[in-house]
Amino acid sequence: MGATAAAVAGALELTGCGVPAGGVIGVTVDATGAPQIVVQMCEGHIDGATLYLPDPDADRQPPQDRTMGRWEASGPVTGFSQFSLDSGGNGWAVSGELVGRAPGTRYTIYGWSRDNSWSAMHLEFSERDLKQLRPGTVLVPSKDLASEDNWTESVDDFKQKACDDWQF
Repeated sequence: MGATAAAVAGALELTGCGVPAGGVIGVTVDATGAPQIVVQMCEGHIDGATLYLPDPDADRQPPQDRTMGRWEASGPVTGFSQFSLDSGGNGWAVSGELVGRAPGTRYTIYGWSRDNSWSAMHLEFSERDLKQLRPGTVLVPSKDLASEDNWTESVDDFKQKACDDWQF
């Protein structure tokens, strides 16, 4: 394994707090502008997703993250899946209360498995990011490990290339 591939593999493992990332999560909008979460699993499965505000004290152990929303899938998610950030759907159900999102705040969403065997690489985004999206595009985490910037690509490219682009 080359140095770059090893760095990517190491970073992907860290994205799930020690749980290996077998997929990536992104956000898109439907034709009405409503936000939709998209997941492309390449290995393993996830059972749900959580949107949270990271603890402002980066050194606190354990972190005091604030959950803003949680969704559970009706069965293990493998391959591609999509659901509404505001209501679930397509086999995903809101679990608990959804907390309103503020325009300038950056949120993190990640996918998880009940048995902690797999995760989906997390994405940080704001309401402002969502307003810049157009139907058919998806906001995804940077493939450049040195960059914290997200980028956009077509939903079709996300479905077809995610497993190669993030080298799971």
